[in-house]
Amino acid sequence: MRGIYLDILVGSLMTLICVVMMCVAIEAPTPVVARLENSKVGESLFTFRGRYIVDLIVSLFLFAMGVWGIVMGTLTLLLIFGIRFLGVKQPDAFNEIFRQSDIESNSMADSYTLEGTYDTEGTER
Repeated sequence: MRGIYLDILVGSLMTLICVVMMCVAIEAPTPVVARLENSKVGESLFTFRGRYIVDLIVSLFLFAMGVWGIVMGTLTLLLIFGIRFLGVKQPDAFNEIFRQSDIESNSMADSYTLEGTYDTEGTER
């Protein structure tokens, strides 16, 4: 039988990560958001890529929590890829929700739709 301490540890880590991500999503309380924005890791949490990575980590940890964890991890992955699909289809709405990182804002191509990746020689930017 698996030790219950693993369930408690994984559950505690997931609760902490989800509370931090909820603060990022609603941008409240102000002291927590300000502290996250000023930290090296925290500034990437406000971008799509940062949230995507954290959600992916959460879903992988959920797979370690038995049958219901597998169900919730699968639903989380479906949600992540659904949001990504909407970002490709509606990039303007997507850019309103998520901040652009320095790398994304400096590139000429739209990072969500991969615009410019398959451009032919005859098209201008």
